[in-house]
Amino acid sequence: MNSLLILAVSSFCVAFVLTPLCRDLAIRWGLVDHPDQIRKLHTRPIPRVGGISIFIACSSSLVLLLLSPYQFGNIVRSHFDVVRNLFSAATIVFFTGLLDDLIGLKAWQKFAGQFAASAVAVWAGIRISGIAGHPLPSWFVIPVTLLWLVGCTNAFNLIDGVDGLAAGVGLFATITTLIAALLDHNIALAIAVVPLAGALLGILRFNFNPASIFLGDSGSLFIGFLLGC
Repeated sequence: MNSLLILAVSSFCVAFVLTPLCRDLAIRWGLVDHPDQIRKLHTRPIPRVGGISIFIACSSSLVLLLLSPYQFGNIVRSHFDVVRNLFSAATIVFFTGLLDDLIGLKAWQKFAGQFAASAVAVWAGIRISGIAGHPLPSWFVIPVTLLWLVGCTNAFNLIDGVDGLAAGVGLFATITTLIAALLDHNIALAIAVVPLAGALLGILRFNFNPASIFLGDSGSLFIGFLLGC
């Protein structure tokens, strides 16, 4: 339990400190979302790179605990393969979203990145083998899993249109998943979601209405994909 608390607190602190720095640098470099009075109704240009602080917060908290010489780092080391495979796939999604935020990608290019990340996740062992207690045919497992992961990834991207909505929904979903993991004694799952919960809590201070920074595709895709996994 101490290890999970350290993961959450360290991720929160990194996100809370890093988010305003990302915001200020994005403004300086012109990486902002401009209002158009049609779909984008904010009153001023707002940075769209909040996903960077979420990604760094999640990754750095895991690395910090992984490199820790103390006993509470053993919990991450004992489940290292699961966490490594999950974050390898999530990293692909993050950089796909970041490229879209920075230079803009075509729809097929974004789907290609999401599909590649989902394929890595499936290869790493993340699969839906049954629904509501009913096992799926072996030939149907991989297509259903790919559809689920790509669907979850885009679902969070689509709801990221109101200040704090995607981050808030993501936080509640993450906490719910964490509670389920603890009740089921699924430590690997708890390790995977605790850093995300801390990072989302840290960025919400700046993403609530009126938001001073947006998640961007790098943030919303990353959150949706991790929760899907």
